[in-house]
Amino acid sequence: SIPLHRSRPSQWQVEVVYLPAHCEIVLGIIGNKKPASASFEDVSCFGWSDNDDVFVAGTVPESLGSWDGWQAGDRGIFTFSPSEATLSLRLLRGGSIRDFYIDKCSLPDGAFIHLFVQYGAAVRFSRVV
Repeated sequence: SIPLHRSRPSQWQVEVVYLPAHCEIVLGIIGNKKPASASFEDVSCFGWSDNDDVFVAGTVPESLGSWDGWQAGDRGIFTFSPSEATLSLRLLRGGSIRDFYIDKCSLPDGAFIHLFVQYGAAVRFSRVV
């Protein structure tokens, strides 16, 4: 688990290198340093999956807009602002840029970068700030 700053925004980038059919990935943040194997269901998980699911506190609300899932070749630039309790994702896909947000990401015990990657898929992580 990679800890994030508690007092200022943190930013990082993830590239989806390989994503075969039936492999699940969820990318975002988590507050639990030692979650269960299905970490995306942890109440402290916030992030975006390979299908159209957006996880907010480990659940998938009905009304979070136009997310259509990760694809191989996607690059995501994530920003977590602890003071505003927001997680943002700038998706770079082909020549297009799209922005997504999750608010109310309250993690009083701190946040960690969350990369749930099932066996067979591959992502490349880099810390930006």
